[in-house]
Amino acid sequence: MKGLGRAALRTASEQRDGHSVWHDWISAFRLLWSTGPLTILGIILLTVVAASLPAVQVQALAWAVQAVADGITQADRSSAVRAVALPAALLAGVMLAAHVLGIATQYLSHVMQLKLGALVSERLMEVGTRLELEVAREALTLVSVAVVIMGWNPWIALLVILSPIPAAIGTMWFGAISYQIEYDRAPGRRLLSYLQHLTTRDHSFKEVRLFGLGAHLINRYRGLVREFLAVDRSIAARQAWVLGGLGLVTVVGAGAAITAALFLALDNGRLGELAGYLQALTTINASMLALLAAVGGLFELSLFLGNLFAVFRMPRNREGTGGLPFPRTLKQGIEFRNVSFTYPGTTREVLHDVSFRIPARTCVAFVGRNGSGKTSVVKLLTRLYEPTSGQILLEGRPIEEYDLDAYRANIGVIFQDFIRYEMSVRDNIGFGRVDELAHPTSIAGAAAAAGIDAEIRQMEHGYDTTLGRHFVAGRQLSGGQWQRMALARAFVRKAPIVVLDEPTAAIDAESEREIFERFREQTRDASTFLIAHRFSTVRIADRVVVIDGGRIIEQGTHEELLAVNGQYAHLYHLQASAYGDPQPTSLDIEEQGVASPS
Repeated sequence: MKGLGRAALRTASEQRDGHSVWHDWISAFRLLWSTGPLTILGIILLTVVAASLPAVQVQALAWAVQAVADGITQADRSSAVRAVALPAALLAGVMLAAHVLGIATQYLSHVMQLKLGALVSERLMEVGTRLELEVAREALTLVSVAVVIMGWNPWIALLVILSPIPAAIGTMWFGAISYQIEYDRAPGRRLLSYLQHLTTRDHSFKEVRLFGLGAHLINRYRGLVREFLAVDRSIAARQAWVLGGLGLVTVVGAGAAITAALFLALDNGRLGELAGYLQALTTINASMLALLAAVGGLFELSLFLGNLFAVFRMPRNREGTGGLPFPRTLKQGIEFRNVSFTYPGTTREVLHDVSFRIPARTCVAFVGRNGSGKTSVVKLLTRLYEPTSGQILLEGRPIEEYDLDAYRANIGVIFQDFIRYEMSVRDNIGFGRVDELAHPTSIAGAAAAAGIDAEIRQMEHGYDTTLGRHFVAGRQLSGGQWQRMALARAFVRKAPIVVLDEPTAAIDAESEREIFERFREQTRDASTFLIAHRFSTVRIADRVVVIDGGRIIEQGTHEELLAVNGQYAHLYHLQASAYGDPQPTSLDIEEQGVASPS
């Protein structure tokens, strides 16, 4: 454990130098300020006023006790009552003010936290906000009361202030250890979440049940939880012993201060001063403990805040956006010109010197083995990534010159791993163009074009039916029905550029043929980019591009590529011979042990 503590502090110091910590807290304050300057100023003002009240209370208490002690020996009862009434009223006023200020501060803090929740993780920033206010309040309280008690006896004040420091250092030490443990534990926590996901979601239910994986997955989950608990127990035990021992210094210091105060009162006979001493010692000790605990918490939080703002400062994708509006009609289409691409953070080039055209109102199919680069072309076309070199042109202009939002709004895409939104049917389709959610006829029209409208109307709640099993009363769909939902989502965009990236890889040949026939019928006026599993689908394209190892090796019409007798023809005839059919139409290449054109 000793080594772990040193490693944690070393890692923390390496990751969090003074400049970066200061920068993160400035960023945190700016974030808080953005929730409302008046709210923040109000909290600061109330905190300062509330922090000064304990000093007033100490003085008032000393005054009141001394007035009582003096009044006991006075013969004039009314004078004694008047002497006590004023400090008593002051004490009551201080208590009332503290109560009102507490309510006001709580209200403003709650307002700030509600606003902050819309900006960042609510839990993290609530802790950060609370600790920042604790530090300010307790520091001001400590100063105000220390001024009073130092006026009586500076050595007692110094003793009370210094005695909690060893425990505070220990708290910061264990804060660094906790941070490093949680930092290293992140992959394990993700695994725990994934194991829970596998055992509670319907998409994995069949295999988990049939393969008898339930007990195995639960045992792995338990084993990892036990690992975490063993480390946590060890840290907790060590923390209890170390901080408990260091806490004795605080107890001894407070006890010595109280003893000294009692002997001083015994010498001078001033009971009011003794009462003030005891009240001040209690206040200053509590404030010092709270302050150092808050500072320790801030130290630990600063480590986590560093992670938060590191995410905020992560560089964005290199996606420039110009000001050109998207063309009303496409005349030339899209062109890839000498495009090469390497994914960020990697060195392997997945596309090399790729050049091809998708003319306006033309369907181009891409064929290639798995990992050949087809999906990477789709990601570049949709501007999820930018080329490493080369250009992608739309109507003869680099796509970077077009407004990015307008460009993406005019592309309809169905990915192989399209999302099954476990929400209403209306949402599933309308998410293709959110503006259309308010137009039921557009949603129904897209569903009809995808061949799913009749089935939707037979559902209990029609287009308001919740899909999937994530929510109560959700209706699960078949694979083909989900794919028609995705197809309707693409149709509702009415986009002039449409991309299908193997969305039908998991369904039968007949369903795929029907889906692609509908797709071709609905997109005759669009420029379409198609990646498919089966040659029957590839043949509906106007042109075919064959890609291998990130390079274009063949392109032309289906008939032209057969005539060339290259790789496309080889795969085509190999598939045909496997079934004894010279004209394969709906055969899945992968089912025959032949490399898929996708």
